[in-house]
Parts: sequence; C-alpha cells; structure tokens
Amino acid sequence: DILRHIHSLMAMRDAARTACASKTFLRSWRCYPTMAFNQETLAASRQPLPRSEDDRGKYVFSKTQQVLQNHSGVGVTTLKLNLSACSMADIDGGLLDAWLRAFVKPGLAELAVSLPEPEHGSTSSSSSSVPGYTFPCSLLLSHDDSASTIQHLYHASCAFHPTQQGPILVARGACREVAVTGDELGFFLSSCLAVETLDISSCDMLSVVRVRECRALASIESYASRLSTFAYHGRRPLLRFTLGDSLETKALDVQAMGLKDMIQYAGSNLPTIAPNLETLVLSADNDNLTKAPAMTGEFQHLKHLAICLGKSGGFCAGYDFFYLAFFLDACVALETFILRIEDGFAWNNKKYIFASGEPDQNPSPSMQHGGLGSLRKATITGFCSGETLIKLTCHILESAASLLQCLVLDTCPGYDRKHSPSDRCRPMCVGALRDAERALADVRRCIMPKVPAGIELKVLGPCTRCHAMDARAMEQAAESKAPFRVLQRQDDSRLALVAKGLIKYAHHHVVTSEEVRKYNFYGD
Repeated sequence: DILRHIHSLMAMRDAARTACASKTFLRSWRCYPTMAFNQETLAASRQPLPRSEDDRGKYVFSKTQQVLQNHSGVGVTTLKLNLSACSMADIDGGLLDAWLRAFVKPGLAELAVSLPEPEHGSTSSSSSSVPGYTFPCSLLLSHDDSASTIQHLYHASCAFHPTQQGPILVARGACREVAVTGDELGFFLSSCLAVETLDISSCDMLSVVRVRECRALASIESYASRLSTFAYHGRRPLLRFTLGDSLETKALDVQAMGLKDMIQYAGSNLPTIAPNLETLVLSADNDNLTKAPAMTGEFQHLKHLAICLGKSGGFCAGYDFFYLAFFLDACVALETFILRIEDGFAWNNKKYIFASGEPDQNPSPSMQHGGLGSLRKATITGFCSGETLIKLTCHILESAASLLQCLVLDTCPGYDRKHSPSDRCRPMCVGALRDAERALADVRRCIMPKVPAGIELKVLGPCTRCHAMDARAMEQAAESKAPFRVLQRQDDSRLALVAKGLIKYAHHHVVTSEEVRKYNFYGD
C-alpha cells in the first residue's frame, strides 16, 4: 500500500517508466489515479516516426488507446483527454465513448475532454463548423445516493445535448466551443444539484441562458459572444458574474434575481463589452444601489432601456433611486425609458422603505456625458413617495426637456383590470391605497410645478370605482372584527400604532398623544 501510494504521487510519465522497470509497480500502474493525455505526456514531438501534424495526431490517439486498454479503470480520480492535436478522422467516436463509460465512475473528481477545433467555413452557419462528436451526457447522471460529485468538468469542441432527466453532480463546469442551445444548457443547469461555477466560452450557438434553482451556484462566467438573454433565478447571491469581454448582440435581457450589484455591473462593463446595444432590459429583486455606478463609457446606440426592480423581493435600506441618473447620463441616444418598481409597497422591518418629506435641495453631482437629450417617453410604474425617486423624476424632466413628449407615473401597478380575471381591479389593502394617495400628493407638490410646457404628464392612481369599494370594505371589516392595537418603537424613536386582527392586512401610522390617552397605553 505504501509503494502504491508513492507510485500514485508520481507524474504520469515517471509512473509509466517505473512500471516498465518493476512488476510491483506494473500492478500499481493498472490502478494509477491520474490519467492525463496530451502531446507532452506522450512525448509526441520527440518520436522519430511522426513526420507531419497528421502523423502526430494518429500517434497521440493510438498511444492513448494503448494505455487505457491496459488500465483496469479502477481508482481513477482524474481523466484528461486532450486530443486537440488529432484530426476528427483520427478519432473513433465509438472508442471514445467506451473509454468514458469505463472510467466515469463514482470517485472520479476531474473530467476533461478536448477535441480538435471544428474547421470553420466561410460562414458561421457552415456545417463544417459543427463539432463531430457528441459528449454522452447520460454518464453524468447520478443513479444512487452513493454517487460522488465531479469537482471539475471541462469539454471543448464537441456537441453537448443533455436530454435525460435526473440529478447531475458537478461542482465546477466549463465548456469551450461547444454546440449547445440555451434550452439545453438551462436543462443541464436545472439538473445540477451541486454546481458552484460555470464557465462558458466561444459557444457560437448559445444565445439564451436561463439558470434556475441552482442552490450551490456561486459564480457564472460567460464568453458567448452572441448571448442575447441571460436569466438567473437563484436563492443565493452570486460571488462572481461576468458576461465576457465582447458581446455582438444588439438586444440584451439580463434577469439577475439574487445579484445585488446588477446596476453597478451593467454600468461598469456593458458600455465596453456590448457597444452595439440598442435595447437593454435589466431586472433584479435585491439590487443594492447605495452609490453611483462607475460608468466606463457611453452607450452610443442604446435607444430603449427598461429597469425592473424589486420583483419578489425588496430594497435594502439606503437604496438611492437618484443614482440611476448617472446610468441614464451615459445613454446619449436613449429614446424610451421604463422604470418598474415591482415591490413599491413592501414593508421593511416595520417601517416604510422610502423616506417621505421634501426632496433634498442640495445640488446634484455633475453628469459627465450629457445623456437624455434624445429621450421622448419615460414611464415609472410603482411610483411611490420617496425623496430619491422624486429627485430622479425631476432630473429626467430637466435633462430631457428638449424632446420629451410624455411622462407616465403609475402609483398602483398590478392592481388594474388587465391583471385581474374579473371585470374589476384586483383588491388593494388600506396600506397600499394610502401609499398611492401619498405618492399622488407628492406628484402634485413636487413634480407638477416642474413640468415644462409641451410635455404630457400622465399620473395614474387607484381606480375610483373598484378601490373605493376596497377601502370601505376594509374599514368595515376592521370595525366589525375589533382588531387589537399595539404600540411599537420605531428606529427614529417614534411610537407607531399597529392595528392587527382577523383582517388580512395591517396598517401603521404615527401615534398622537390623544390616541395614547384614548387607548390607555402606558409605559414605553
């Protein structure tokens, strides 16, 4: 056992030479754990027989076959097949399949398959650019609980078409010049129970990537130049996220649910890696915009921008909507802008997320690019009573006054009739109705006086017919079911009276001294 362990620690070429000199080490060689084949380990360049690149490729494949046939297939922890020096005519696909089926077993920690690069024709759609070997994805399926996780999986210049349902135990994956579609990649990722890192590069067929419910995924790196849609729906935030160095697409949709610095990443990377963008959609549910994004350049061709925030989540304390103005400033050709605040009525730690009161009158930081000069229409849905949101709206009015035609402010998105199965709007709780009323009052006080002549301002509030009924029903339910009331201390040391009962919703308001005496509250 000691000699076998010492033998396993040797480099592959040294271990093979030792096996040739000793019968003891020859038996150990049949269980050697690290099998890495390439031109260097096989000393292809030093052989007298190969006289050309074709001969060298045939030598690499034949020697690989000879070594693997003499191996028992037991105890292998690393299998690297670098056959990029061969031509596809030298590679027997059936034999390669047999090798993989013999060596991909529980206990294998690292698997890498590199095949020769496809010969690209004059056009990207040429059939000669399609890899000639299809990786057997069924080998990655886990059929029992005792299966171990493959820590590293790498494959290059082959087709990858996962179709069979089942759990896949892969921790870190990478693929280069692999023929795979977005749906197939999404199917693969949805089956990976332990994936932490995914690296994609030079996958010309890949245009759509959707990642859902990968609980252990920590980083995503994509170098697919034609990527147009990327969606990440995960429960944990990504530690690293990149879309590569160059994107050829003109339309990009990034849904980064769980990525806290999505706006920061887009501002500091997309102007340089995707200079031809004309349409951009950014969606995040827990974005952390507490400082201005570091813009690395201008979006020279971006005409349509949509930013969706807060869906299924909330905003962190200190979220500053005005910092979006620095992102808009870099959009020098922008014509339409949509800001959707999906969770505008959310509660956070027993207090409203957004501050109320008069907007900050301090001078705004100077903008560098002079964007919004071409803006024609702006829409903000989920508009709420927030100082930084009002400040952003006023900035849009001032910067886009020359060509802006219409500004739409919707204070209650998702409650209108188009989102309801019946002929009336979806019901709103009293808290949401009061939030909408507060937002409408802020629009009248802070925004309407700053609307230049010639700009149409559309302010959408709660439906007077449906939501008036909601308000009356909620008040009657609150009175008839006699909710109990408690006092809670807020972060600013004020007391808040919280009404709780059998009704579905509760609302907060600042307690006056008369209410304290009326409800006989004492002490703290």
